[in-house]
Amino acid sequence: MDVNLELSIKRLKSGDNDAFNQIYNLTYRKIFFLVLPILKDRALAEDIMQDTYLKFLEKLYDYNARNSLAYILTIARNLAINMYNKRKREYKYEDTEIDIFSFEEFVEYKVSNQEMIKEAMSVLNKTEKNIFLLHNIENLTHREIAAILSKPLGTVTWTYQQALRKMRKKLKDD
Repeated sequence: MDVNLELSIKRLKSGDNDAFNQIYNLTYRKIFFLVLPILKDRALAEDIMQDTYLKFLEKLYDYNARNSLAYILTIARNLAINMYNKRKREYKYEDTEIDIFSFEEFVEYKVSNQEMIKEAMSVLNKTEKNIFLLHNIENLTHREIAAILSKPLGTVTWTYQQALRKMRKKLKDD
């Protein structure tokens, strides 16, 4: 649980509109990296980020959850899934690969061999990518990821380990 996030939400509820900027700064990357693998479209992911904050503000005074990050990310995940399903119905959706490292403005550190990492990640399915990115880029615990994705902790841990095995195998084969 992020104490700064909880305090910022309390400040926002009490009328301090500047607290929203801190909430945004603490959560925007996590939201983006959660919805991007679902939507596979940067512009849509950014739209969902905005919609997430609007929905959060709309429900702010009804909000009483203990884990604010999980609450916000659940809103984002649900909005992304709804958008994905809507787009899927509207026209046939092509499953394209995500060039995750083309979004350097969302990644604060340099990766020495981006091509190798992209190649290793190419063997992961959507759920594995999601869990891998949330754990390694956003530094969320498996317990937090389980709450966000509404999956059992054991499933998240197993999926993460499975993703690592797939990536290692891919790197050994190449």
